[in-house]
Amino acid sequence: MGIVVRVLEANHGDCILVSHQGASGTFNILIDGGTSTTFKHGPRQRYDGALCKVLDELKNKGQHIDLAVLTHVDDDHIHGLIKAFETPDYLSELVKSIWFNSSRLITQHFNAPEIPENNILLTDDSPQTSVQQGKELETMLDEIGCERAPLIKAGQVHEVGPFKLTVLSPSHNQLERLLHKWPSEDESGATAAHDNDYQLSLKEIWEADKFESDSSVYNGSSIAFLMEVDSTKMLFLGDAHDQVVVESIKVLGFSKANKLQIDLVKISHHGSQYNTSSEFLSLLQSSRYVISTNGSRHGLPNKRVIARIIKETNGQICFNYSDVIKPLLLVHEVEDYASRLEVLDKEIRL
Repeated sequence: MGIVVRVLEANHGDCILVSHQGASGTFNILIDGGTSTTFKHGPRQRYDGALCKVLDELKNKGQHIDLAVLTHVDDDHIHGLIKAFETPDYLSELVKSIWFNSSRLITQHFNAPEIPENNILLTDDSPQTSVQQGKELETMLDEIGCERAPLIKAGQVHEVGPFKLTVLSPSHNQLERLLHKWPSEDESGATAAHDNDYQLSLKEIWEADKFESDSSVYNGSSIAFLMEVDSTKMLFLGDAHDQVVVESIKVLGFSKANKLQIDLVKISHHGSQYNTSSEFLSLLQSSRYVISTNGSRHGLPNKRVIARIIKETNGQICFNYSDVIKPLLLVHEVEDYASRLEVLDKEIRL
């Protein structure tokens, strides 16, 4: 009995499995699939990634992914899951239902013309075919009988197995902004070098901190939700925009004086300073603030987010890669603040 959360090593992306173990069995929710290498990696994709290992484990136990949530279209959230769908005997047998605000769902919702270029095409690399062929993800989901949720947006409440999921993002307006051809995002296995803010001290950040919001249309379309099961509450924010999540939390009746008490929050956008404000943090009381990234892209996590969490909360800042922690604190900060930063266990039991 209980809840187990696994924040998988998904490179610079997100891939999280939440399992509820009850009297009637285990109910599994998979949130995103990370990069393509989260499923398979190495020469000719010969090595199993963290997602592949978890799916194999579920198959061996006779379990399923009862709900898969694809938060938005960025490769570091969706590509590992797409690779799993392309592989025979994996998600086609395992996934029972899915949340995914596909381009087709969005255009249908707004009574707009379909945009075929946005549809996700699954490839078939079978040696029996001389030409690479494929089918649309939407077609496969129909063929395997995967239950499709309608368009997911802020304000909805869904009862899914033992879980209650209250949607905080995206808003109607953010979904409407996706009514155009989406640019491609080619994934690279190389580590990109980007400037970070690790040379700043926490004191310097606190003295001159000013929040600027994420302007990405695609991050803004990210599904974020409050998950409740038994007496446990968790926030999973994908790459959602801070101000939309803040407004949704306030609509639920929470404030600085009446904080939302939660057991875990998956911080938005891998710890980007543009997605986590001090105002957002002031609305919560949580024991764990989880950041999912290996630190290889865009200088994330930003130290500015670490500074905000330390200042506004008493909770632990948790990472799924140990190498990310050491650079975040200057030598003179280690004694006072290193205890606030920790590496996640492979399983968080709540």
